[in-house]
Amino acid sequence: MLKLFSGNRTIVLLLLPLFLGLFHFLNITTGFYTKDSNLFGYWDVFFKMSTFNTNFFAALLVLINAIVLNRIFNKSNFFDRITYLIAPCYVVFISFFGISYSLNGVLLAHLFLILMLQQLFNLNQNEARISTVFNIMLLGGLACSVLPVLLFILPFMLGIIRFMRPLSFRDIIVGILASVLPYFYHLSAIYLLDWPSLDVSFYAEKSMLRGDWPVVLGILFFASIIGLAAFITQWQKSAIRSKRQFQMLLVLFIVLLLISIFYLLSFQQISLFSLLLLPLCLLLPFAFRSETLGMASSGVFYLLLSFSVIKFFIFS
Repeated sequence: MLKLFSGNRTIVLLLLPLFLGLFHFLNITTGFYTKDSNLFGYWDVFFKMSTFNTNFFAALLVLINAIVLNRIFNKSNFFDRITYLIAPCYVVFISFFGISYSLNGVLLAHLFLILMLQQLFNLNQNEARISTVFNIMLLGGLACSVLPVLLFILPFMLGIIRFMRPLSFRDIIVGILASVLPYFYHLSAIYLLDWPSLDVSFYAEKSMLRGDWPVVLGILFFASIIGLAAFITQWQKSAIRSKRQFQMLLVLFIVLLLISIFYLLSFQQISLFSLLLLPLCLLLPFAFRSETLGMASSGVFYLLLSFSVIKFFIFS
């Protein structure tokens, strides 16, 4: 299967809805994941008032996230030809998290952070495009508005931008204004639509950890080891621009890891660890092409694909 996705035939992306359909079918029939974390941060009232199929939109959003993440990789010209390995990696890995089966703020944060990564990868050392800085910080602000704990990440966004090009005082001011814009719209909705305001900024529901949480974190740990090993190998033979992009991904991974640990200790939820998949899925394809890691990475992927189905029967 990896050979199919490693080619340049776009039609293989049609297999992704089949994977998503299988995961959702198994979840519905076994009742494995429940809707215990479908919060939307400052927009919780808006989504609770809406009536739509949260399962369908969750699957659709996972599909969109996978395709956009794959497009970021291909547009960055990391490989000498187009590949579609990133999309199935994202779909399989996120299937181990309950947030992929019912629409929620964490999954929406995935979308905004992926779009933010797309803008970050568009930055150029020799171009002073302030509109790109505005877009990056606006998308970061949107991610924080649906998942308030990510507010910790906003100060680091300007530092991550600095990896790609110098920052001016104007960039910082525009970035700050862009990041608070979603909250201006939220306050406007409270005033105009009479929405109740949220008193707790880092609002989240505490929940009991499922029995499979050590397995999920173990899977993510080994995937991180493989991804970072591929990162070190690729770093030595990359161009300057690619090295800056890899630095940016590494810093983003560390910041998201710290926030995920904080979220686990505070609310007994592992859902934020899914955010680590964003930088990881952009690094793992290098492991599949590596002479030393290639066979091991492929074997691990097929084991995970099998376990992503078996887990519904083992832990249910």
